[in-house]
Amino acid sequence: MNKLFFLLLISLLFSSCGAFLQKTGVKNYTPKEKISQKGLNKYEYDFLYLTKLVEEGFPQLDSIYPKDERQKQAEQILSTLRIVDNNADFVVQARSYLSNLKNQHTNISLSHEFDLVYPYVIHISSDEWYLLNISRQYDSLQIGKKIIAINGLTTKEVEGQLIDYTFAENKINQQFEILDLQFYNKPQYLKQIGVIKENFELLKLKFEDHSEIELSPISTESKVDVFEIPFKENAITKYQNETYLYTITKEQNFGYLQFNRSYDKIDILEGIESYVKPWLQPIARGYVKRQFKKEKPSKRIANIYNPKYPVFKDFVWELIDSLNTNKVDNLIIDIRNNPGGNLTLGIQLMYFLTEKENLKDFTEYAFTSDIYKKYFKKDYQDLKKKYPQGVPQRDLVQTNSGENLFSEITDKSSKYFIQDNRPIFKGNVYVLSNYRTGSAAAMLTTLFQDNGIGTVIGTSVGNNPIGATTYTPMELPKTKAKISIATTYIERPKRDNGVVQIPGIWIEYTIDDLINGRDPYLKAVEKEIEKISH
Repeated sequence: MNKLFFLLLISLLFSSCGAFLQKTGVKNYTPKEKISQKGLNKYEYDFLYLTKLVEEGFPQLDSIYPKDERQKQAEQILSTLRIVDNNADFVVQARSYLSNLKNQHTNISLSHEFDLVYPYVIHISSDEWYLLNISRQYDSLQIGKKIIAINGLTTKEVEGQLIDYTFAENKINQQFEILDLQFYNKPQYLKQIGVIKENFELLKLKFEDHSEIELSPISTESKVDVFEIPFKENAITKYQNETYLYTITKEQNFGYLQFNRSYDKIDILEGIESYVKPWLQPIARGYVKRQFKKEKPSKRIANIYNPKYPVFKDFVWELIDSLNTNKVDNLIIDIRNNPGGNLTLGIQLMYFLTEKENLKDFTEYAFTSDIYKKYFKKDYQDLKKKYPQGVPQRDLVQTNSGENLFSEITDKSSKYFIQDNRPIFKGNVYVLSNYRTGSAAAMLTTLFQDNGIGTVIGTSVGNNPIGATTYTPMELPKTKAKISIATTYIERPKRDNGVVQIPGIWIEYTIDDLINGRDPYLKAVEKEIEKISH
């Protein structure tokens, strides 16, 4: 194979939900409306480019972010970008615009964004901020304390303003995004919301006991010398860097499935068709097929491919056989660290957990924009067959009625077909999910809940079960920022359950849980099992 082509293919996976060949091999889209303004710097140009992509591809845009509000904010941001000369300030402005959509599949990222941070880490639990770690030059006794104010503003005020830079779709996920991307200790965000006036200012943290500390920002190129806190891991639920694995604990009468990524061999090959440029697709298939033959595939593909169990349904078949053989009555499905992938794999899992045939799926719609047509050609061709007189343009067009959850699983012509004589687990099912549970895994959580298959334990998941969705990757031309614009729309099986997914049992980690290695999710399951056994 041509060495250049091979090098193009080694960058598998940039984000969740099937983003293959994110660099040169990935599809891209150019807005139909060209940018005619002259004298724009690269940040102004790319921001205008981004707004045009949103206008072209995001479903039900006007109902979520009215046109007059979009135009007003865009003008303000363009004025600000006139004097911007760094990636960090550009990303802050772009995030403030996209944040109005509150959609995790509509986002932006750009490397080398920030060069300064304040040297501390927080944890948010039950809407309160706690100090989780800090630079060694400060007193370690402050760790674990509740923070009540930052430079005179309450943490609730700071959080409320930082939320305006998140893409998250519900409150717990907005808090997680503030934590995960560390908005709270990056001067650019704190300056934007008025906590500081200049990037080099001191930051004063005030604690519930009225003690205070002052922090100076440090370079991100410096090693932050924080305290070594031995966060213990739970022996059963500790994270394993595998796509999926299971254990059976007969003494406690449960099986534990850690389902970390919703990909398998079949899905990887299918995903290439949606995300890779047509002329590169044969090369991409050749590359991944060679990796499939290896005992240890490349590090890139290892993140989404399980050489022990290349096909997910074979793995689940073995799991259910083992549970039934060992007469285990409870199954814990842990998807707390699953960012998504292919929902069909999750539906395969559900097929082994019930004899019911009338389960409901999401009602799904395509927004028939030019972006959708380019990225999902096969799906659009199916719509053309459904609408011989012409597919309605720039409209939500139903692609799945949601009437039969297992339609693809029971279709003998489908690559995801499972025989109806599969083993079935008839015990109790517990689904552990939280703000890290994203995309297809978030949808799977809702399918379990709305169809009454098991008990969902945790927090709201990363993506709401009603709204715009689908990862559709692109790149801005000047800055090379990676973006995605949601291109489809979903509605949960039980609309009355609400726009936000709420678990049956709400659980959050406290600061003590983290420090002492307790898994409150597992404790909640054990309590439920004990109730049933008595």
